[in-house]
Amino acid sequence: MTPPVRLTVGDAVVARIAAATAREVPGVVALRPDLAQTLLGLAGSLLGDRSAGDALSAAGASAAVQDGRAEVALTLVTTLGHNARDLSAAVQRAVAAQVRAETGLDAVVTVTVADVLLDAPQAERASTQSPQVPPPGNR
Repeated sequence: MTPPVRLTVGDAVVARIAAATAREVPGVVALRPDLAQTLLGLAGSLLGDRSAGDALSAAGASAAVQDGRAEVALTLVTTLGHNARDLSAAVQRAVAAQVRAETGLDAVVTVTVADVLLDAPQAERASTQSPQVPPPGNR
C-alpha cells in the first residue's frame, strides 16, 4: 500500500504565484514591495547575496500558508482612470483562482492600491490617444 502524499507549499511559492498573476491583470502597472522586502533587497545586494534577487520576483506580494489555506497580501500601483475597487476585485479573483490551480490551496487575497500614476506609460498613452486630435501644443 502506498502511503498518502503529504504536500507542503511554502509561503514564497504562493507569493511568487500571486505576484506573477497580479502583474498580468490589466490596470496593474507594478507591484510595490513593502519596507521589509525593500530592506531585505538592499541588504542582500550590499552583502552579495544572490538569493535576495529571487525575492524580487515576489516583491509587492507576501503570503502565509497555514492549515491548508493561504493568506496573500498584495500592494500594487495603477494608473489614473482605473477604478481601484474594480481593479482590486479583479486581482483578488485572478490570484485566488491561480493559487488554487497551482497549489490546491484556497486563498484569501488582500489588495492595497498604494499609488496611482498620473502619467500613463508611453505605450498606453499612444494606444489611447485619438489619431484625429493633435496632441496639446501642436494645435
